[in-house]
Amino acid sequence: MTCGSGDRASDTEAVADDPPTDAVLEALWARAVERWEDEAVHQAVLDHAVRSERLPDLAGRYRALSADADRGAIARKRLDAIVVAATTVLWSMQTPRPTKVPLSITLSAFGVCALLLTWLAWAMWARR
Repeated sequence: MTCGSGDRASDTEAVADDPPTDAVLEALWARAVERWEDEAVHQAVLDHAVRSERLPDLAGRYRALSADADRGAIARKRLDAIVVAATTVLWSMQTPRPTKVPLSITLSAFGVCALLLTWLAWAMWARR
């Protein structure tokens, strides 16, 4: 029985590592393979992959076909489109640059530091 429980744990880990299947992506991919020359079908698959955050999965599918003699050229072209889409997604997620600290706060902090340094110097000289 201990062996069976170990198998269940490894099965659970394997399932946890696999991404859940996307029925829409599967259907769109089947249509793309069926109508390989149709650019609109490939664009629909790409659009869905962007919306559902499945670009790596789609890239793997096209990469697997990139060496194929009949489908390789289109697969490589679609891989380039995936790179462009992924780059666009990353640029849209870019965090804005932090704003500068207002000058009044900077000058106030400088003034406080200057006063503290002056007081410290005076305290050191006054002890002599």
